[in-house]
Amino acid sequence: MMKNTFYSALLSLTALFACQSVLAQDFSTTVFDGPDKPVITSAPSHRIPALAQTSDGALLGVADYRYGLSDVGVGSNPSRIELWYKRSSDMGLTWTDHQVVSKRSSSRTNWKYAMGDASLVADRESGEVLLMCAAGCVSNGASTAANPIKIGSFRSQDNGQTWDDGEELTNQIYGLFGGDATAIFITSGRLCQSRYIKVGSHYRIYAAFPVRTASRGNSTGVIYSDDFGREWHLLGMDEAFPEGTVYEEGKVEEMPDGSVALMVRDDNGTKGTDYAEKNFNVFHYTDVEKGEGVWSTALSGITGMANACNSAFILVPARRTADGKNVYVMLTTVPFHTKCIRDVENNYGRKGVGFYYKEVTSPADYDSGASLAASWQQGYQVTQLCSAYADMQLLTDGHVGLFLEDNGRQGTGTDGNKETEAYDIVYYHLSLSTITGGRYEADLSYDGHDDYLGIAVPFNLTARPMHMFDVQGRAVSPEVPTGIVVGNGKKFFTGRYPDAGGVSTP
Repeated sequence: MMKNTFYSALLSLTALFACQSVLAQDFSTTVFDGPDKPVITSAPSHRIPALAQTSDGALLGVADYRYGLSDVGVGSNPSRIELWYKRSSDMGLTWTDHQVVSKRSSSRTNWKYAMGDASLVADRESGEVLLMCAAGCVSNGASTAANPIKIGSFRSQDNGQTWDDGEELTNQIYGLFGGDATAIFITSGRLCQSRYIKVGSHYRIYAAFPVRTASRGNSTGVIYSDDFGREWHLLGMDEAFPEGTVYEEGKVEEMPDGSVALMVRDDNGTKGTDYAEKNFNVFHYTDVEKGEGVWSTALSGITGMANACNSAFILVPARRTADGKNVYVMLTTVPFHTKCIRDVENNYGRKGVGFYYKEVTSPADYDSGASLAASWQQGYQVTQLCSAYADMQLLTDGHVGLFLEDNGRQGTGTDGNKETEAYDIVYYHLSLSTITGGRYEADLSYDGHDDYLGIAVPFNLTARPMHMFDVQGRAVSPEVPTGIVVGNGKKFFTGRYPDAGGVSTP
């Protein structure tokens, strides 16, 4: 069957962006330098990385620039925060000077007083980039329905080179709970754009968010948008929160059958230990167009480390080196430190970030929170230093781009915690082989989507034509055949709704 979907199209564009002989090697670059001091008390600091690859092939890296040392709204004299960004046109070897998404306001009543915890998605069909952030002068902990932590958004139409003046989305997103929500913020890092679902003007995007409510308790949910973040909808949690899902920062990934996987940091960890875990859940569609479906019961896994921090979460098409079989590999990042103690020495366990990975060969590997939480293996350790939040992307050259808080220094934030509050933001360009100890190699030509349809909950939309495009969002002439075009090395795919019988092709 012809493979004309997202992953198979990635291979054709590598040579347009960088020298293969250089990018075949793993490397790292420091993108944002933290203060050059062993102990930080008042100097500005960088935190909270977000990474995207835009439709022109460039990398876009965003991080907080904190004039103090704490999150949005924390402390009696809350820190003012700006979002700084840099771009790289050579897959992360070199980066531009920093620019500011939007200047902060000096007024505490303005939502731009502090803007932090950026989340990013670059549209594959255009040069549009969406950035969402926590904002204002009220912390998540102090947030109430009447005086909430705010939610802001910014847009770029030129692949992250320039940005608009921004829009506050607080009322719209809190309004999804009809006045019951007392605190919401969108988790920083990668926003997930679907590879298969296009109902509105853009391919569907997903965002994870922790939410506190007055009557329903606390949980982590997912919202989705079919117009690239202008209007948002709850994903299957209108009546009740998903059972077992904990309240914390979460990340979303789309599985091969279009199901939505959610991973949440679980700071409580295993009962009787001081470890933290990752909490997993999965949403299966019953009606894609209406966004209806069922969440499973969540379960936590990946224990034994003090991984109480926001982590990256992606799915990579791969080839198992032992037998050449095509599979998927899920990746997440975890601090490997084993003491979850909030002090100077242990940094709340945020040390020695590395990878965990999981092989996915069938829907049975993710048909429930329990199956998604099972069978993770420890992989490559990236750093021995104090390190914490991470974001990552599968890149068009088949490598994984990791954007990491690394080389952390001790600090005392406005919340009084004596822990690492200032980091370098470091970019790592790593092969899947390095990450998995040689067990897997990325194979962007593999797309097992066809094999998964009809096994789990199928899509139920009628196939309809969409504009053809390559993976970098450039329009493709209708007379150019879809699929893999042998002879010129180009690969194209169309945005079409799959049905229960498989992927529709022209």
